[in-house]
Amino acid sequence: MKNHPDVMTALAEARPAQLDPSGTPPLPVPVWEGTAPARRFRPALLIPAGALAAVVAAVVVAVSVPEPGPAPDTEVARPLTASQLLLTAAEHSTTDAFGSGKYVVTRSEEGSTITVGAGTATYEMTAKTSYETWLSRSGNESNRVISTKLGMTPLTPADDAAWRAAGSPHEVLVGKPLPDGKLGPGYPVSIDAGAPEANSSDNPEVYAFGNTNVTVRDLEKLPADPEALRARLLKSWDGGGGDVPTDRQQWLLSVASSLLTDIPVSGPVRAAAFRLIATLPGVRSLGVVADQHGRRGQGFAFTTGNATYGSIEQRFVIDTATGRALGRETRVVQAAGTTARLDPGSVLAYSVVLDQRTTDEAPPK
Repeated sequence: MKNHPDVMTALAEARPAQLDPSGTPPLPVPVWEGTAPARRFRPALLIPAGALAAVVAAVVVAVSVPEPGPAPDTEVARPLTASQLLLTAAEHSTTDAFGSGKYVVTRSEEGSTITVGAGTATYEMTAKTSYETWLSRSGNESNRVISTKLGMTPLTPADDAAWRAAGSPHEVLVGKPLPDGKLGPGYPVSIDAGAPEANSSDNPEVYAFGNTNVTVRDLEKLPADPEALRARLLKSWDGGGGDVPTDRQQWLLSVASSLLTDIPVSGPVRAAAFRLIATLPGVRSLGVVADQHGRRGQGFAFTTGNATYGSIEQRFVIDTATGRALGRETRVVQAAGTTARLDPGSVLAYSVVLDQRTTDEAPPK
C-alpha cells in the first residue's frame, strides 16, 4: 500500500459527496487547514488524516447520551406528531447550556456505504470510524481529534456473499462506481480496524455555513430565537446549485438539522433549531425508532433528491426527555445515479452521538 494517499483519504476521494455521514451536500462543513490548501469536510469529520471522510481533570458540564437500554415509558413510548416531537425536544433543550470550560468535547461514531472491488467482483461495504473531538472555545488553543478506524463490513447478505466469493479479502479496492456497474480507478484499502490516530490544528475556523467559515465562538453567538436563527443562517444562502438544493426552504432544513447532530451548539440554540425546523415543510414523524446502537427515541425525517443520487431520506432519532439527538441516518428512498446499485431502504450513512460536554481538561496527546 505504497505510493498512494492514506487509506481514509482514498475513501474520501473515491466516494460520492452525498453519501457523507452527515447527510446531503448542503449541510455546513468543517474546514481543516493543513499543509495543503484548506479542505472542506462534513460536520464532525474535522481531521482528514486517518479519518473516514468523503469522506474532531475538571469537567464543568458533562451531559452524556444514555447507553442502549429500555425506552422510557413516557414520551418515547408514545408516538408524537412531527410538531409535537420538535417542540417537546425544544422545551427540554432550553436549559442545556454550555459551562465555562476551555473545550467543547464530542464523541461520535460515523458509518458510510462504500463501493469496493476485489478481483472482478464489485460490492458495497460499510466503513465505520469513531471520533473524539476537542474544540477550543476561545481559539487560543489547538483543536484536536482522535479518530479510530473501526473496520469495514459487507452492507447486505448479498454483499457478504460477494466478499466471501472473492476470498474474504482483507484489502479491497475503493473507487468511483461507473454507470456500467464496474469500479473506476481507485486505491487498495484495508478493511481491518486500526489504532487511534490524533491530529491537531491551530485554525479556529472549524465549520462553515454555506461559504462562510465560522469558529466555535461564532457558534456560541448563534441566536436562541428561531426567527433570528433563520435570518442568520440565510445570510449564507447563495442560491444553491449542483448537489446543493436550489430551494431555499430545503437548504434551510438541511442546515438547521445539522445543528442537532453534527455541529456542537448549546441547548438554547438547539432549541431554536428544533422550533425553526417545526415551521418548515416536508418534515414528518417516524414514531418510535432506534439509532444504530439500538437506543430508542422519537424519529423525524425529510426527503431530498436530484438526478445525481436519486431520492434520499434524512432521519433523526431524538431523546425528547433531554432534547438531544441520539443519531441520524441517510437512507435510499428511490435509487438513481450514484445510488443506482442500492436497494430502497439501504443506509447510505449514519452518525451516532455518544457525548457532548465542556471541560478544562487538556486534550489527550
